[in-house]
Amino acid sequence: METGFHFKVLYRDNDLVKLRVSASNSSFGGEADVYLGTGQLGEVATQVQGFPKSVSDTREVMLGSFDPESAGGGVSMRLYCVDRSGHAYVETKIESDRDSAGRVQSATLLVPIEATAVDSFVDELHRLDTGTATTACLRATVAVH
Repeated sequence: METGFHFKVLYRDNDLVKLRVSASNSSFGGEADVYLGTGQLGEVATQVQGFPKSVSDTREVMLGSFDPESAGGGVSMRLYCVDRSGHAYVETKIESDRDSAGRVQSATLLVPIEATAVDSFVDELHRLDTGTATTACLRATVAVH
């Protein structure tokens, strides 16, 4: 699995979008199918646009649901800076839908990112939202230790 976040539209109609979200940091990874309302991808793009504005900038995004009564899985993403140089990460939790036995799989991981990757991701999310694209990627960078 390529590092970063990958969004792929699996289904779209007038009311909803079924999206497969995959994430990997080269050590850990996971994926979940989530359901979003029409226009929600554009809202996510607006939420993360311009990140980071400062070293204290934090953005939080929720896709799908972690509620066991809801269809599909859930993905949470928290974008934040780790130092004064603006090195940024996405802390994410990914949870699958329940299988026939009621079991859920989940992963929590950190993915290093750069501001330029966020700018490209925002553009790709807008294209997903309008239906002119079927995939969007937030590419990871090599972590600086």
